[in-house]
Amino acid sequence: MKKAKPNISHYALSNLQSNNYIQKIITQNVDEFHQKSGSKSILELHGSLSQIHCLNCGHIKQRSDYQSILSDLNPKWNDFLKNIELGKINPIVRPDGDIDLPHGTSYDSFNYLSCIQCSNGIYKPSVIFFGENIKNSIKNETIDLVQNCKSILVIGSSLATYSAFRIVKLASDLGKDIAIINLGETRGDNLSFLKIDFPCGDLLPAIADQLTKL
Repeated sequence: MKKAKPNISHYALSNLQSNNYIQKIITQNVDEFHQKSGSKSILELHGSLSQIHCLNCGHIKQRSDYQSILSDLNPKWNDFLKNIELGKINPIVRPDGDIDLPHGTSYDSFNYLSCIQCSNGIYKPSVIFFGENIKNSIKNETIDLVQNCKSILVIGSSLATYSAFRIVKLASDLGKDIAIINLGETRGDNLSFLKIDFPCGDLLPAIADQLTKL
């Protein structure tokens, strides 16, 4: 994740936003690529991988700092990770990004730092895992953004998760214009006035280029 970078679509959206064609961005992604590409006013629906928080007191810490601490506390696990990065070990990577560890691997030797603020809490990545609920504050901010917008453009999402689909449904209920750019069907196709089945990486830069010439 640290090595991954924004793609051409992220930069096109940043361009459109800086020229006032887009006001706000609501993202399902947790990679902060929108921020890295220069976009502002971003609502992260499912949180961000760059931070962790204590499950007991809520203390927030940067993930990169904690990752370094974990590496120092677990030299054998850190060596295992380095061997993966060097290509000496080729583990099985699951669709969700998890890695199958060698058979018989024990977690008993894994050490971790408790919360530095309350001393007994466990840190967790500040993202919404499957089965968890989005914070009410995020839900309320999302509703406010939809209520005060003129239209919504859905980009690169099938809207399969209800947390995303509910935004489009609310916009439809409020009579907002909805357009969708996505390869394949989406859950909100019947709610949109415009659906473009085309790669956003090809389309968005062209749109940004044309609009910024006006």
